[in-house]
Formats: sequence, structure tokens, C-alpha cells
Amino acid sequence: MKNVSYIYKSKYQSVEAVKKVNLTINQGKVYAVIGKSGSGKSTLLSMMAGISLPSEGDIFYNGDSVKKLNMEEYRRDKTSVIYQTFNLFPLMTVIENVIYPLELKGMKYKEVKGIAENHLGSVGLDEQYYMRFPNMLSGGERQRVAIARALATGSKLLLADEPTGNLDVANTDVVFKLLTDLAHQDNLAVVIVTHDLAIANKADIVLQMQDGNLQLMEQS
Repeated sequence: MKNVSYIYKSKYQSVEAVKKVNLTINQGKVYAVIGKSGSGKSTLLSMMAGISLPSEGDIFYNGDSVKKLNMEEYRRDKTSVIYQTFNLFPLMTVIENVIYPLELKGMKYKEVKGIAENHLGSVGLDEQYYMRFPNMLSGGERQRVAIARALATGSKLLLADEPTGNLDVANTDVVFKLLTDLAHQDNLAVVIVTHDLAIANKADIVLQMQDGNLQLMEQS
């Protein structure tokens, strides 16, 4: 991100939610973004995900401005987002949820089934879970399915918006360890927006949003 700002405009006013942010995200690291509600965290994540484009400045992915990229392909292939509410399709089974983004790429069921099974295994879900629906899973299991679905896209930038917000302490630890392993062992870039300071303090790099400004936090 180079001098990135985002301004929400209405008929009566404009609000600068993100102000001239400069930031480089590297693979192999876990980044935690903390800050109060309304500080600009989710807007920052939305721009990283390609859901929103900056009002000012520019965002580059592997040296290419996202403004020059096909944004549908960028969102589908380059980034993956995990949400607090899991965002699983309720009428799809576990394996169908993981397969779905691959089918969007035009891949056939036979070739994607093995990919989905591999990623479900990497988050600790074996074949006994494949045909279950999301409402048959615990919160921690749903979030693991969401992570497996994010991994299936093959993207190297994993964005997590309050991924442990709906989980108990035990499942919070499991999910954070999964995300950390993905960064440290599989060389993904992982960005976590969180209110949980205990989680943030375990990240490699902690960033704080305040009134749209982003600053690096000193870690003890």
C-alpha cells in the first residue's frame, strides 16, 4: 500500500476512513491489526481483498497495481477472506463448501475433490465430516471449514476478519495456531483483524488503526 486513503462519501458529508497508509505485507508472517470499532480496520482489509479500491494512493500485488488487474480474478485467485460469521453455504455439505471456489474457476468435480479433501485434512477434518452440513458443526469446526475453503483457492494472501470472535478459548487457540502454521510453514501472508489483544500479541507484527491512521506497535 502506498499513500492509500479511503473516503466514504454521501450527499451531505465525506468521511476519510483510512488516511495515507503505507504498508508492505510479506509472505511467511502473521500480521495483527487492532483498533477500536470505526477506526478503519475493516475498510483496510476490504481494500486488501479487492472488495474496495482506494480513493487515493495505490495498492500493489507482486509489483502490479490492483487498478490494472482484473478485480474478479484478483479476488478469486490472489486473496482469500475468512469471516467471524464463517460465511459457509448452509445448504452445501462441508466438502461442497470447500469445492465451490474451485468450481468457480471451471475445474471439474473429480479433480477438485482430492484438493478439497487435502485441505480439510490440513485443518484436522477427516472424511467423517465431508457430508455434514454447517449446522451440524461446532463453531470451531465451521471456522476450520472456512479456512480450508480459503486455502483451496491457492492464494498466498489470507485475510481474516475477527476469525476467533465467535469462538471459545480452546477453539481460538486452535484456529490461531492453524493460521500461524499457514504463515510460518506454508509461506502464506496472513493478516488478522482482531479485538483480542491476547491473539494480537502472538502475531509476528502488530499494527494499530486509530482514526484511519496505521502505526506499527512495539511488542514486548
